[in-house]
Amino acid sequence: MAVRLGFVGTGGIANRHLSCAHKHDEMEVVATCDVVIELAQAAAEKYEASGDAYGDVVEMLEGEELDAIVICTPPFAHGDIEEAAAERGVHFFVEKPVAISMEMAGRVLSAVRKHDIITQVGYMFRKSAPIIAAQQMLSERAVAMVQAHYYMPGLPNKGWWTKMELGGGQLVEQATHMLDLGRFLAGDVKSVMGKTSTVHDWEPPAGYEQPEKGLVAHKKGFEIPDTTALILEYESGAMGTLSCSLVPQVAWDNGFKVVAEGALLTIDGPNANWTTAEGETAEQAPDDWADAVLIEFVEAVQGKGEATIPYEEGVKSLAVSLAGYESVNRGNAAVEIAEILPAGI
Repeated sequence: MAVRLGFVGTGGIANRHLSCAHKHDEMEVVATCDVVIELAQAAAEKYEASGDAYGDVVEMLEGEELDAIVICTPPFAHGDIEEAAAERGVHFFVEKPVAISMEMAGRVLSAVRKHDIITQVGYMFRKSAPIIAAQQMLSERAVAMVQAHYYMPGLPNKGWWTKMELGGGQLVEQATHMLDLGRFLAGDVKSVMGKTSTVHDWEPPAGYEQPEKGLVAHKKGFEIPDTTALILEYESGAMGTLSCSLVPQVAWDNGFKVVAEGALLTIDGPNANWTTAEGETAEQAPDDWADAVLIEFVEAVQGKGEATIPYEEGVKSLAVSLAGYESVNRGNAAVEIAEILPAGI
């Protein structure tokens, strides 16, 4: 029997998951929900929802018979949605980041544990077959260095992106993918040191016209750092670096390398290649690789397997981002991840 899904937040990334559900017989798009009801209605029509469109998540949860929901809201909107689902025994898939603060994440984690529901976080790189193969190769070696960068050619044109209390800054909203991937490949992080800067003048100059789509070079009310650097110490003894920037340049540039005993690994999106004494290995992900993370969740709800990126994993990766900013607050001192995590992790 198909898993009956409700979708909360229907813009941006939600369309990837809606499309995945729409083309798989094991999933049924039942209902859509968005604070902009017109977006929910458009998504319900496009993806042939069998139920209604809603402007309120509690109304959707009480008005439809749902097995699970897929949450694709901005960071600040998390918390109440997940708790409402958990209290009703509805499993949830949630896009990263799982929360805007550790207080919010701790609340949700408590609800997940209390009601014993299945959860999955949308860290889709963990379900890429080439990256899984790379992780298996690294599991037999001592990792020395994890090096990552995340360079965006501008700012997403959403007002909440410019506010730390709404979007969490680039470390929380975007570079979390790199930090989570580092945890997947090299194990948990022990401590973080961070520095931030704002290099670009984000105030719109006279006559500046924002593009209708894509990233912008100027935005009123910009309050987050646009350039960040982290030094990470892993529990294994490995070291890591992350650099990220929003300063407008000419192209997206995301990179990831791992140095391990007898191996050098390079990850490019969902693809991976590595060199060892045995030679060079290069693996390419299929075109639909990003669907795997939702498919695994649905199979877990059906009782066919396990959701391998549960909410707790999202909390641990969020803690690395928050520790980076806390280090800045403490004059760039190292911050232990154990200080940041909720009790019981």
